[in-house]
Amino acid sequence: MTRMALFLCMVAVTGGLAQLIPGGYTETRKVDRQTRKIVITVKRDIVSWLGDKYIRIGEFKPLLYRSQVVAGTNYLVKISIGYGRYIHVIIYRHFSGNPTQVTGIQTGKTLTDPLETF
Repeated sequence: MTRMALFLCMVAVTGGLAQLIPGGYTETRKVDRQTRKIVITVKRDIVSWLGDKYIRIGEFKPLLYRSQVVAGTNYLVKISIGYGRYIHVIIYRHFSGNPTQVTGIQTGKTLTDPLETF
């Protein structure tokens, strides 16, 4: 891939030049349609992981996210799981769209906890 093509991919993924932070995460944003779709593709994996830890899920609503362009995109997402509880999930999506996978989950979060890497 040429440098220009890679640059244009990065601009497209992050939504513009103002969002480009090479190697770093974007500012926290409300979940948009594209990010919601990505989260939903791995919902079964997230629910399974939480179920293995005996964590009851009352809802599953992605609220906020940050993204990071790497050899694909990392999405750090805050998800409401009901009963006033939240989780933070890191999802990796390759530029081709496959594979999309959960690479980390933190439980015991609150609505006001910042989305920070882990």
